[in-house]
This record gives sequence, structure tokens and C-alpha cells, in this order.
Amino acid sequence: MTRKKIIVPSRLTFQNSIDFVKNLRALEPHKEINFDFTNLVTIDPFSLLLVSSEIQRCRSRLKESKFMATNFEHCSYAAHMGFFQAFGMNFGKKPGEAKGSSTYIPINIYNTQEIKKDARDLMINPAELLESKAKEISNILTRSESGDLNEVLTYCLREIFRNVIEHSHSEQFGFCAQYRPSLNRVSFSIIDRGIGLKESLENNPTLNLNNDEDAIRAALKPATSGKVYKGQKNKPKGEWANSGYGLFMTSNICKRGGGFFIASGDFGYYTSENKERILETPFKGTALNLALDTNRIKNLYTMLREIDNNDIKSKSKPSKSSMGLMNKK
Repeated sequence: MTRKKIIVPSRLTFQNSIDFVKNLRALEPHKEINFDFTNLVTIDPFSLLLVSSEIQRCRSRLKESKFMATNFEHCSYAAHMGFFQAFGMNFGKKPGEAKGSSTYIPINIYNTQEIKKDARDLMINPAELLESKAKEISNILTRSESGDLNEVLTYCLREIFRNVIEHSHSEQFGFCAQYRPSLNRVSFSIIDRGIGLKESLENNPTLNLNNDEDAIRAALKPATSGKVYKGQKNKPKGEWANSGYGLFMTSNICKRGGGFFIASGDFGYYTSENKERILETPFKGTALNLALDTNRIKNLYTMLREIDNNDIKSKSKPSKSSMGLMNKK
């Protein structure tokens, strides 16, 4: 077998990273596979997760090949965020090792079974535990324990975490975040390697899903879930019942001046206030990237009520948690 050198591009940002990992899917076995980071200058949170995860997948798939990286010493930001350790290279911080700050949350990897076990030990719904984890992240990024931005960010993170725990069947998931006050922008990225949206939603007999695009478009509609659907007997009840509104509400919050990206299987979809894009993605599991415009953030209940009044045509109603009513009296 021969040696293969892969030149990492200078900018690993949204579209560049998707294009880069497409090529990794076609990578064949070699005696040695060397990722050369000489040119890397810029990498964003979504790319930290996506690229490290895909390199790790390549390592698992091509076990007979020796993987190595070179010319990475200048990549201090990526190293601090846990990028290199995430795909098995002993350089920089491990995922979750850096404490984070008011401007970033490094790569963290959560084990889904541990979360469920912790919830059982505490005798609470896993959603309650995820609420506390989302709140902790929001407190770090916003440097506050209250306020509109803190509440909206907590809500969005909780709903995304819930989707992974309740639907993905993934053993673990990774996330990271960045807050740029000068740009009025909060970005949050999360990736799981579970069954993907299409397989998850196939439990809903009211949906006719032919491909990954159908699944994503269905998931972004209100009252769409693989666990709760029209005509279902013995629907889950209670404050934390999954009503299928989490992705819908979160995507609509992000669209107000920010953006929302979701990918599963071979289909990726980006939407904002003024545009949408379709992307071909080589993805096992589900990936999301949330971008919030902090100038457009209002009171959480007000935002959710506006979305409820203007955009929801379904006859079913969101659960109390989906409407941000858990702390309302």
C-alpha cells in the first residue's frame, strides 16, 4: 500500500468543511494517511465537531491504515477546543478538559446512557437533567443566570439535547459553542452518530418518508415526532411530554436574524430569514448548527407565542416544556 497525504484547507468553515469531509468518505486504505495542517488558519465550532468526528470515523473504517497528523503546532485554538484529541491525536486539550469561558464552550462529549442513568438515580425525567445542563452552558456563555438571551439559549439547547437522547439511539454525542458579542452572534453545534432522522421518524405511521430530505422537512414541521403522532393511543402526558415541537420552535427562533442548519444522511438543509440552501452531506447520524442573533432576542414566552400564533397550523398543541411554560405560574 502507498502513503497518502491529505492537505487540510486554510479555512475550515461551514461549506468548506462539508466539502472536505465528502472526500474523506471516499478515502481508501493506505499504508499511511497523513493529515497535513500546514495551511489551516480558520476553523469554526461546527467544523471542529464535523471534521474531528469524520476523521475518527475514517480511523475506525480503515483500521489497517496508520493515521497521523503533521504541521499542526500553530493550531492553538483547535487544540485548546479539543479538536485533535477528539480524533485520537495526543495534542492539546481533551474534549471537555478546557473549562470554557464567556465566549466559547470547547468540544464536549456526553454519553447518552450515563445521562439516562443519572436521571434514574435522581428519580427525575431525563429532560429535567438536560434542562440543567443546558442552563449551565447558557450561564457560561452569557455570563448571567437570567435574562432573555439566557432563557432563549437554554430553551434551544434543551430541546436539541432532548432530541438526541429521546430519538437518536446514539451512544454519545458531541457539542461546542461560541459567543461573539461584537457580532451579536451565538453559535451552537451538535453531532450524534445515531440512527438518523429518517429511521427515527419511520415510527410515525402518518408519515411517508422516501428519503433523508423528506425526513428533515417533516422534522421541521410542528407536531412531528417518532413517538407522538395523530391517532396515537396512550400518548405520553405531562409537562415533559414530547409533542414534536422542539425542532420547529428552535429553528424558527434561529431564523430571526440568525440561521439554522440540520443534516442527516445525504441531505443537509440551511434556513434563515431570507434564504434557504440545500446541501449534499455524507453524514451518519444527525448534525445541527444553531446561530442566534442576540439583537433579535425577546422574552422567551413572547417569541414562542408569536411562533405559535403565526406559524403553527397543526391542530395539536405543544407541550408546556415546548412553550417555555415550565417556570410560568
